[in-house]
This record gives sequence, C-alpha cells and structure tokens, in this order.
Amino acid sequence: MVAMALRCILLVVSVFAFSTASACTLPPNASDMVQLLLVHINQERARNQLSGFRLDAALTRAAQAHACDNANQNRLSHFGTDGSRPSMRVFRAGYDFQFVTENVAIGYARPELVLRAWLRSPTHRQNVLERRTNELGLGVAVGRDGRLHWVMNGGAR
Repeated sequence: MVAMALRCILLVVSVFAFSTASACTLPPNASDMVQLLLVHINQERARNQLSGFRLDAALTRAAQAHACDNANQNRLSHFGTDGSRPSMRVFRAGYDFQFVTENVAIGYARPELVLRAWLRSPTHRQNVLERRTNELGLGVAVGRDGRLHWVMNGGAR
C-alpha cells in the first residue's frame, strides 16, 4: 500500500514538473507570427527555385517546446535543459525523420527580422534553403526579459 502511494506521488510530481517546465508565455499573436514567418521562409525558398515547406504538427510541437525551454531559461541554445539535441526532441515529439535541421534566435520582434538574421548566417541560411527538407515546425515564446525566442525545425521523413 505504501509503495503504491509513493508511486502515485511520484507520478503526480513528475507530471507537475513536466507541465511547469514546458509552460511558457506566448506572444498574443503567436499563431499569426508563425504563419507570417512560414510565408516569408517559403517566399525565400521560391526565390531560390525551391518548393515551399508545409507545417508539420510534430515538428511544430518540438520547435515550440524548445522555444519555451530557451525562453524560460533566457538563453539561446540548440541543447535542451535536459541535454537533448534537436534530433532527440523531434523524435520525442513523434516525428520519425531521415533528416532534421534547427535554427534558433533570440530578440527579434518580427518574423521578417528573424528570417533576415538567419539568412545572414551561412549555417542558418543553409537550413532555410535545405533541399532535403520539406516539412517545417516553428515556435516562438516570450523570455523572462521580454525578448522573443524563435525555433525552426526542418525535417524530411
């Protein structure tokens, strides 16, 4: 009986810890911001004779969770606070991939500004224009200091 009670307490504690760790503040227009970023990214891909990305729910879950993780810690990192890498996070979110990419950014108030910054960085630009990816997940969250944290996960199954 005691062992069962302890298991129940541990389950409640772990669920609470997970829910508070993943909770974060979203900008009031987060959905519009993500949609606009997708439009800008696909316009850039079209200018480079590439097909547009389509949003994927699992990649979006992974991107949003990582944006929240970075925002909660006020940091810019490709590693999660649990030590996870992008490939681990998208797999945990239910995306069975052959190839995956990630861009992160902090401090850009508008979607076109974050894309402009990514396009100025050779590695991030490569991810935006990656020919092997055709699906995308995007996330944005507000950090404790008020700055926006952005994550883009590209993938191919």
